Amino acid sequence: MKKKILVIITVLLILSFSVTTFILLNKDKNQLNKNILGVWWWDNRIDDTYLNYAQENGVTEIYYYASSFNNKIADFIEKANSKDIKVYWLTGKYEYIENPSLIIDKIDSYLDFQNKHKHNFAGIHFDIEPHQHPEFDTRREEIILNFVKLTSNIRSKYLSLYLEYDLPCWLEDEITYNGITKPAFAHIFDYSNKITFMSYRDSAEKILDFAKSEIEYANQNNKSFNLSVETQDVEDDTVTFFEEGKSYMNTQLKKLRRLLFANNGIAIHHIISWVELKE
Repeated sequence: MKKKILVIITVLLILSFSVTTFILLNKDKNQLNKNILGVWWWDNRIDDTYLNYAQENGVTEIYYYASSFNNKIADFIEKANSKDIKVYWLTGKYEYIENPSLIIDKIDSYLDFQNKHKHNFAGIHFDIEPHQHPEFDTRREEIILNFVKLTSNIRSKYLSLYLEYDLPCWLEDEITYNGITKPAFAHIFDYSNKITFMSYRDSAEKILDFAKSEIEYANQNNKSFNLSVETQDVEDDTVTFFEEGKSYMNTQLKKLRRLLFANNGIAIHHIISWVELKE
């Protein structure tokens, strides 16, 4: 009788362990598969209603612009983290491309902030757009090559930092760097943890088609990425959801979400124009 009871207890313990393990594994899987939704936060003066809006609409990460660092930023990060939202430091000027010391000084200030505060940025999100350079049309190859060199040098200098870059989906110029020739976006991808492609189009199908080469490279090299959309009123209405509004955009983003792997996400540009977007 005692032997039977011992066997039953053993079986129950094994079952209990198996169920617990299954729950924990699926919990981790659910965390991995959590929908990634980022948003640019260019104006750090806006109030908490925007942060509440972000939480209510499923935002998981914010790209928070700051030209300097202070306690107010730490407070914002704490609030965002309490809503299960990561915050990345957003910075970017075309001037960094030909004057790298500007960004190096800022990164050093960023590291000082990280060391002094309990609530930290999750990483750095660069928005360096070479086409904003006033001489881009006449010096295109040179400027893009310098951009690639900048990303390489930042990675070499800060090996342990988490680095993301915003890139337009047309940055496919063949660039030779360190004896390797491939599209500029591919070089930059190699020196980053993640890329957010500015795949600005107004339907899921067009977004995917616009970023076709970039998605193919990411998949081949086991890289994660975000595909982003525009909500501002811009001259070409095919690159923004401004004309269509939130309801249509949400439908397209749900469709896009179904076509992306779990470790890839969507990003929206930007919080104010998204909030103000018509229904």
